[in-house]
Amino acid sequence: MRETRHPVILATHIQPAIEDGAWIEVECVEAAEPSGNTHRGGWKIYVCALDPDGDVQRAVHVTGRNLEARIFKTVKGLTSFALELGLHVISFPVLAGKWGIWRFGTSKIPEDHTV
Repeated sequence: MRETRHPVILATHIQPAIEDGAWIEVECVEAAEPSGNTHRGGWKIYVCALDPDGDVQRAVHVTGRNLEARIFKTVKGLTSFALELGLHVISFPVLAGKWGIWRFGTSKIPEDHTV
């Protein structure tokens, strides 16, 4: 089965998108497991925003080198990324297949939107 393709977004474009009303959806792609003094797993980031018609558009965060989805491998890395974006309350799923939402003061999330 082929993976669903999404538009992509580089790190340098995420903050401007947030300022324009975007929010972030976090997908756990590998369950978190203890590893030394941290937890390892896999988390994929999607930047979401409303298009002019009011539909939700989702772009996956990619690395600039190969334009493949960036997968955060540690809780520390994911948390550091959230803090860099200015998130004040950080929550994320720890079971594979589960999703979470990061809301910012500028986010324009439809009331009925779920992940």
